[in-house]
Amino acid sequence: MAWERVATIVVTVVLAVLAGSLYNNRRIDDVHRRIDDLRSDMNARFAQVDARFAQVEGRLAQVREDLREIRGMLQEALRARAS
Repeated sequence: MAWERVATIVVTVVLAVLAGSLYNNRRIDDVHRRIDDLRSDMNARFAQVDARFAQVEGRLAQVREDLREIRGMLQEALRARAS
């Protein structure tokens, strides 16, 4: 084989590998963008869940306050009855 043929084959293979690498990098970038989209979607959902938990905590605090008030009223009623 002549060196010209070897050089032609080598250049063809190198160009094919380079083109494949560039194409694969573009696909990897697409995957990274998709992962970033999913991550931002998950963060938004977690923020919604955090807001719901904050609402529940507020409601529980109100229920605790109501129960303390009821407890105080019951204790007063029992003291009045015992007297």
